[in-house]
Amino acid sequence: MEALAVVAVLLLVLRTDGRVQGPAGNVDIGRGVDVLQRFGIIGDVLYGDVSSTKEMVTHDIIEGADRYAEVLNVTKNHTNLLNITFCPDLDCLFDVYFDGFQVDLADKPWKLLTTSRSRHMISERFGVPDIAMGFGQKFVIVSYKRPVKRIKTFDNFTQLAELKSSISEKFKCMSIGIESMVTDFITEHGSHYIDEYTLGDTVFQVLVYLPVFYNKFYKCVLNNCSESDTALLLSPVYTEYQGQVLSVGSDAVEKWVDTNLQVESKHGHTYVSLYALKNRPELCNEIVALMDDQSVVGLHLKTMSTFIPEPVKRKWFTEVLDNHVKLREVNL
Repeated sequence: MEALAVVAVLLLVLRTDGRVQGPAGNVDIGRGVDVLQRFGIIGDVLYGDVSSTKEMVTHDIIEGADRYAEVLNVTKNHTNLLNITFCPDLDCLFDVYFDGFQVDLADKPWKLLTTSRSRHMISERFGVPDIAMGFGQKFVIVSYKRPVKRIKTFDNFTQLAELKSSISEKFKCMSIGIESMVTDFITEHGSHYIDEYTLGDTVFQVLVYLPVFYNKFYKCVLNNCSESDTALLLSPVYTEYQGQVLSVGSDAVEKWVDTNLQVESKHGHTYVSLYALKNRPELCNEIVALMDDQSVVGLHLKTMSTFIPEPVKRKWFTEVLDNHVKLREVNL
């Protein structure tokens, strides 16, 4: 299932030889991230609260990490490729929303991302009113995702890359059985490192339903719902709330949508629907031209323990980290 994941715009400068120029933003290949204390690499950026001091968010752990990274062109022809995803509850909505983000050892990374964020702030990111985030509502997401570049480390990155000498020394001095040595290391250098990320853009619309109409829509899709029936079920005739059509990184898209995706309902009112792109290649071409190609729409964080050469010590570090990550997820 190709679904949407959202983070605010982060501009990254690329070298002409195709390698990543760093550091140029809060997402840089090979940098350390502490997901236990401050998941700012995504959380702060997501809500537009980016510190001007990079070291407060990520840690420099590798000597010239960009030398061991490659840029892959992943642009595809997404004309008429709209995704409709059903979410029976709010947890599912978050799962879909952060689908492109993976954190090793974390079952639900979005719990780390959304902690301490108000319901109002979260509802703004979904483009629906606060009241739509209550109990009992069900959701449908219409999305148009366009990845452009994938920046990733080489497959043997942990063998090739050279850790900073101070970090290598701490790994050597780490004693198995002393948990504080692991947690202190994580606080100073990070629990994970950025293994890869994807740049591009996603345009999406969240629609909120009462259970009876959600179930009606779901059954219709299972029975090969016609395009006209799908359009009707996505209209205000059946939805409780029509979410805004939002873009991950382009204000120009949102302005364009308000003018070009207006649909007239059977009751004579107009509303904005992302589904209006369906089978309209001319509109798809226009929206693609406006979409951003420098927003983070995917990210993979791997554990720092992969740099530890000794298997027993590596296992110990991973077990301690896993316990802390699971405990944090349970308590959020």
